Formats: sequence, C-alpha cells, structure tokens
Amino acid sequence: MFLLLEEDDIVLLDKVTALIRGDGETAILKRDNTVQATGFTPLTLQRRSERFWKNCLRKERR
Repeated sequence: MFLLLEEDDIVLLDKVTALIRGDGETAILKRDNTVQATGFTPLTLQRRSERFWKNCLRKERR
C-alpha cells in the first residue's frame, strides 16, 4: 500500500514507522530514521490511497 501525498509524491507504507499529527501537519516517520511532513491528516491519507486503488481496479476491469 502507498500513501499518496501532495502532487506526485508517494511513500511506500512498508517504509513507514508512524504517522504523528500535530501543529497542522502530519509527520511521517520512516524506518530509515527520516521524517517527511504533509498537510494531510492520517484519515485523509487513508482515503486518498483507497480511492487510488479503487480507481486502478476499475480501470483494470475495463
């Protein structure tokens, strides 16, 4: 599964240790000890990823 961030930025969920929401942004803590910030909430990230996969499955069925 992937987290779809702003613009064309994507993070493989397997590389994520935690999502921490605070101060109007979500910090994505990665297994390689780096941190990436996004303005999306964790729930919004989940919804965006689910919508992306549903659209892919629809296109595949055509």
